[in-house]
Amino acid sequence: MITAPEGVIELANELAKVPVFALDTEFIRETSFFPRIALIQIATAEKVWLIDPTVLSKNELMPLIQNLVDPKILKVLHASHADQECFFWSYDVVANPVLDTSVAAALCGMGDSIGLQKLLREVLGVHVSKGRARAKWLNRPLSNELLHYAEQDVAHLVRLGAELRERLETLGRWEWALEESLIEPNQFEVSPEEMAMKIAKGAHLHQEEAILAELIRWRESRARDANLPRGWIADNEVLVALARSQPQSLEELKTFRGIHAKEIERSGKKILEAIAEGKLKSKPRLQPDKREIIRVDPYAADLIQTYIYFLAGKHKIMPRYLMNQHQAHQLLSHPELSKEEWVSIGALTPRAAELIGDDLVDFFHGKKALRIINKRLAIVDLDPT
Repeated sequence: MITAPEGVIELANELAKVPVFALDTEFIRETSFFPRIALIQIATAEKVWLIDPTVLSKNELMPLIQNLVDPKILKVLHASHADQECFFWSYDVVANPVLDTSVAAALCGMGDSIGLQKLLREVLGVHVSKGRARAKWLNRPLSNELLHYAEQDVAHLVRLGAELRERLETLGRWEWALEESLIEPNQFEVSPEEMAMKIAKGAHLHQEEAILAELIRWRESRARDANLPRGWIADNEVLVALARSQPQSLEELKTFRGIHAKEIERSGKKILEAIAEGKLKSKPRLQPDKREIIRVDPYAADLIQTYIYFLAGKHKIMPRYLMNQHQAHQLLSHPELSKEEWVSIGALTPRAAELIGDDLVDFFHGKKALRIINKRLAIVDLDPT
């Protein structure tokens, strides 16, 4: 357990000598907008360190932070997005280069979002106890039980990463895994417009989307300034209802169910301003939405999805790394194109095109088909004539 700056320096010097180390965090964010980092776990193949960031400042942790961004050292994490978010908000960095073992497992066809416990068991034959996601990690002192859980989260990651790397290299997907494991800092800064578009789609909002975006902008600012969870200010359902009903006065807003009276006292004027601003921005959208809408035969969409799933199984990779629904619709809208042209319009990524592009061309050109043989689905070659 490292609680002093001298220990951080000693650890950083040791890590600078290794080509790879494992990394994990424990954090709390139930009562705050920004995650509150409570513990940093680091391991090499031989040793585990637990660093207490609650008693160490950013400046005191700087030697370790430099290790996180050292391009010569690979960092192995599992399901790294939340950990990287902690590093970003707490220390203004994201670890890089990184191998995310969850991503690596998916690229080896072992399942999407596979848990660390299951992955360790299947790959290494190691059995570890289930994590303690709801534990009070900010409490001090930490119990021996929690320290053991924290240790187990990283103790086997270096060996796991090495085993997965071997499998990925056999499949020719090591660089692909590094690319998919990379997280850019801008991923943690989602714009109100992006959030509104996603929420509006599920809520069937149309012209009110611009109003929703302005309400989200208000909530983001308020939640950040107060460092409170978004839902404590106003949840998504409340913002959707506000965008639909569009109250015009504080008196009308006070009758609205879902926002605390004290919040209306504090922010009521800004909420009304957000609604008014959104209404102004909604006017141009009286014209038809210019975002591309691709309509395809739903039976054809189901068929291509089945084909993609079959190919994913054949190549030992999870389907989402080959094609998403929007790409499938693009493909079905332009079946006459070559795989290079599919890449140019975004229907395939270059890596997916390399892996299954020829199979898709043959499928659309009538050279391959799906068939049930001995009660199992199979791809058969057809005579194009």
